[in-house]
Amino acid sequence: MLIKEYTQLEQTSFKTFLGFSFLIFLVLLPSFYIFSSYYRVKDIEVQSSSYIDENLFIEFYNISIWSIGETSFENIYTSDRTIEKIELTKKLPDQLQIKITHYLQVAEITDLRGSVVTKGVLYKNLLFKETILENDVVNVTITNGPVDDGFNGEIVSFVMTLLNFKIDISEISLVHNGSYLNGVYKGIEIDFLEPIDLSTKASALGELLENSSCTGEVSFISSNSFVTDCNI
Repeated sequence: MLIKEYTQLEQTSFKTFLGFSFLIFLVLLPSFYIFSSYYRVKDIEVQSSSYIDENLFIEFYNISIWSIGETSFENIYTSDRTIEKIELTKKLPDQLQIKITHYLQVAEITDLRGSVVTKGVLYKNLLFKETILENDVVNVTITNGPVDDGFNGEIVSFVMTLLNFKIDISEISLVHNGSYLNGVYKGIEIDFLEPIDLSTKASALGELLENSSCTGEVSFISSNSFVTDCNI
């Protein structure tokens, strides 16, 4: 009877030892990968849809590849607001492949109101900065003021709506005189009235600009209707 109880106790102790050893193994295994020199980043390949300062990623060299994830790029998003998305691929044991997508540039805006002419690029996320053009954009000129705080948002909505049509947006020129917005597209003169509801106006205008070859005039009488002497 005592031999049987001792044997059962031995088996229980052995199972406990195995369970404890396995638990220690699970705890130590991640540590091995994290601190192993074999899995430290040695090479970073950056692909970008626009210019990117690769020095932004210098902090990732020579650290464990396992410690790098999507949340590791928060400071980079903050330092470069043109970045829309960063995609990370790990190629073991020591290479990172990083693909960067930037926000679309939608307009180049020239402001003539001051003693010094200012020019900058408006992005889809409403960022406005002096930079080089990376893609086709609408040309906007401000000749007089004041300009409403929501004007840049209206321009973004206008462009993003027109991108649903087969239209070369680089052929669009807009002039804001402080009260009204006028535009030209391939010989078609457009009177937008006040620069509001531009997304709705772009939707109403899109098919005409896409298909028409006239050189007439288009005048909006409301946000979603216009009169024109172009053939529709």
